[in-house]
Amino acid sequence: MARRPSAVSLSSTASSSGLPHVSRLPSSQIASPPPKFRTPTSPWPPRAASLSAMSQQAHSGEYVDPDELFTKYTVAEVRSVQQRLRCVRASFTRALVDADAKQEELRLMVGERYRDLLQASSSIISIAESSKAVLDALDEMKTSIPSPAEGLQLSRRSNLSGKDDTHLKVLQSLAAHMKLLLDTPEHLWRLLEKKKYLHAGWLFLLARVIHRALVREDTEDEDSWKMHGIDVLEQFPLVQRQWETVAQFRSQITYKATLSLREFNASVEDICSVLLMLHLLESRPLADTLSTFLSQRTRSLQTALSRNPKGTPNGHPSHHPNGNGISHTRKTVVREAREGFEAVLEVLCLTVGAARDILRDNGAGQPSLMRRILEFIQSDSTPEASLPPDLQMSTQYLLGSLPSSSHFVLLPSSIRSYKPYVDLTSSTSSMPQSQLSDRLQDWFQKGVQDLQTAAESWLADLQTLKEVWTIRTSVYGWVDGDRRMEDGERTYLKSAVDVLVHKQAAQIWRSALNEMEEAFRSALSSALSALQEGTNDGLQEITPAKHLFQSPPAPSAFDASAGSTTMVSSFRKYESALRRQVGGRTPLLDAVMGSIESHSAILHHDFQAVCEMDAGDSQLMTNLTETYQPLADQACNVIVEVVSSSLAESREGAETDLHSLAFLSRLTDEMCLSPFLADLRLGVDKGSDSQGRIRRLHDVAIDRWRKTTVTSIVRRYREACIAGSRANHPPVSTQPSPALIQALVSLSDAVQTVGTATQLRRLRLADHTLKHFMHAFLDILGNPDVVELQLPSIPWDLKLLRKLADLWGPEWVEIIALFDERLKSLIPEQPLSNGSTETPDDTDRILSDFVSRSQILFAPLLPPSPPPTQSIKPTQKDRRSDGLLLFGMPAVEQQVQPAMELVKPGPRFGLLLVGSTSIR
Repeated sequence: MARRPSAVSLSSTASSSGLPHVSRLPSSQIASPPPKFRTPTSPWPPRAASLSAMSQQAHSGEYVDPDELFTKYTVAEVRSVQQRLRCVRASFTRALVDADAKQEELRLMVGERYRDLLQASSSIISIAESSKAVLDALDEMKTSIPSPAEGLQLSRRSNLSGKDDTHLKVLQSLAAHMKLLLDTPEHLWRLLEKKKYLHAGWLFLLARVIHRALVREDTEDEDSWKMHGIDVLEQFPLVQRQWETVAQFRSQITYKATLSLREFNASVEDICSVLLMLHLLESRPLADTLSTFLSQRTRSLQTALSRNPKGTPNGHPSHHPNGNGISHTRKTVVREAREGFEAVLEVLCLTVGAARDILRDNGAGQPSLMRRILEFIQSDSTPEASLPPDLQMSTQYLLGSLPSSSHFVLLPSSIRSYKPYVDLTSSTSSMPQSQLSDRLQDWFQKGVQDLQTAAESWLADLQTLKEVWTIRTSVYGWVDGDRRMEDGERTYLKSAVDVLVHKQAAQIWRSALNEMEEAFRSALSSALSALQEGTNDGLQEITPAKHLFQSPPAPSAFDASAGSTTMVSSFRKYESALRRQVGGRTPLLDAVMGSIESHSAILHHDFQAVCEMDAGDSQLMTNLTETYQPLADQACNVIVEVVSSSLAESREGAETDLHSLAFLSRLTDEMCLSPFLADLRLGVDKGSDSQGRIRRLHDVAIDRWRKTTVTSIVRRYREACIAGSRANHPPVSTQPSPALIQALVSLSDAVQTVGTATQLRRLRLADHTLKHFMHAFLDILGNPDVVELQLPSIPWDLKLLRKLADLWGPEWVEIIALFDERLKSLIPEQPLSNGSTETPDDTDRILSDFVSRSQILFAPLLPPSPPPTQSIKPTQKDRRSDGLLLFGMPAVEQQVQPAMELVKPGPRFGLLLVGSTSIR
């Protein structure tokens, strides 16, 4: 067959000429120039011939002089030749490009399949040689076989018939051996896909036996293939190659079977089949198979522990004391933490349970499942009914489950009855029960310790003790419901969970108490700053009595139309605002008290919810309480220290800090009455002196406030007396001085500013404050400036204060005696305006009338009711107002003098009164 010129040769030929061939163009394309360009009188040769010669000369690569060319021919003729040459060059250029592309494609094809081409050529040569050898053998057989006699031929036929039958059986057995060996890779892939690792391992061992039976070279053995004239290795080299392929499956079977042990939800039969396969295929002792099983389950355990629940919202979650406001996100966090615990517990329980079911003796002389299976493999008896069908493995059962199993009938009985050898008396085929128990216990405890480490991050997302207790209850229920663990393992696991719960509970309490401390410190600092700066809230705190008459906003109609939930919430807020208002809780005071009351109420409610959920484990609750008490004591100490430091920062005697002292006294009084201490200590007050320390702080704050207030009021009274001495006064006065009235009004307002939550403490505050004022008043009378003035109103001031002391009852006997003594020293006998002597009854009547007229003005300084010795019996007309005016109705007179002198007339006031004759 002639070989066609390649594109490479064409391209090289074309490229060597430099110009494209023009001789291959059709003759029609080489036309003469148009007649208008011809010169009929030219002496040159004919145009067509000359142009053709020029073209051939250019195509051959010879040099053509341009000057000679344009001398002989016209421009149009030269352009025509140029155009034709360009067309030819373009066509050859395209041919060269196509040739290069075909060359590149051929190069790629040959480069990729070069190995295949070499192998194919070698195979063709080998086949040719084999064919030639076969033909030569046939020719030799024809020449070597003689034509026997007819009688002898019959006898030989009978002998050959028996030999042929035996030889046929040998060949059929050989074919069965080879078919099983050839089909083994396909069967192994199918068994591995179905995760039948015991079947795959058994088939591999059987294939190894088949290979050994095929390649054995014992010439003395009657069953040897060489006794029948068959050399397997020489005549069938495929056997060895196939075994090399099958031998690679051993590592794959072991690897995939080992990985299957990580599936913690696998059945006991599957796990037992894998361990049995490792014992038979890898000749591993049962102790090593247990180590492999536990190591793979450790990987599964680490996977379960590495899960990272992410349901925690950004920021601190909201607490809901009633337990009904837990958001969906909080439920998700609790659910994910519970699922994490259950996943780890499932791995632990399934692992130890499966190991015991497979390797532990059942007692009463009944061996373990693994032992019974090994005994079944080595015995020819009928399997027990308790053995799972998948574990009753035999070669006959395996061959029957394979496709084309009818061909395997030709296998010898030694192959069909093959059993892997197991030495039941060896230590490798048994597992000591003490070793099994110790190793499972160590692995279980190590897994529980890993669970403790990982669960700390899971429980860290829980924000309340109730959520932690929900996890504990769920874990306890799961552990009690599982029958695969032993009692010791349950106890160990529960104790580990209790340690986690105890640790997280302490962390939750510590965080909540720290948050409460910071909230209280911030609220108190803001309140004191508002008082000093005089903001709106600070002004309400200065006059708490006005806050009582400011009604909170009532629920609007919009809240009622929005829904029942919104309406109920609005009315609850309105009720709470009313309760705070009645209790004297101003906004600043309520903000400070709310910062500790809300947190303490949450802690108390959370603990109560846990007590209701508790299943009777009083020891854990006792431990939790013992852990919480020091934390609560520390929080109480911090709160007391914050109040104490704020009280210490206020300057003693400074009038600018009176509002801060009044606020701190009210705050400490509310703290003594508030249930926050009981809630904070969860109803247990063992050895706590927080209540007493807060009460002492209250007494210190009240005492400093009282001293500063009374000192300021008495100083203004003295200044007013000194200023009043410069004016003209009548020689005799029949009423207390305006300075004293103003002092009592200021004292009354100051007592209202402090205020207390209970009537008893309110009376106690008025009692102590008024006593302190009276003692200060008596002390100021010893001042030389006031004594030298000898104001006529001072005796009446003393009488009024004595009257007020007399209203408080016999407990004021000592101070009454001081007033009597001072009155005797100042004025033994006070004359009246008409020159007569004033009687005690008249003085008492005047003072009683003054008290009845000013009892509303001085109400914070008066006792709740007059003493029995001075009770006023109202008439039938006055009984209706007896509940409001406890000290009697003022007498109705024609001339009513004011209770105090509000404005003094100016020096020119008389000029405005026309017709007046005298103005004093």
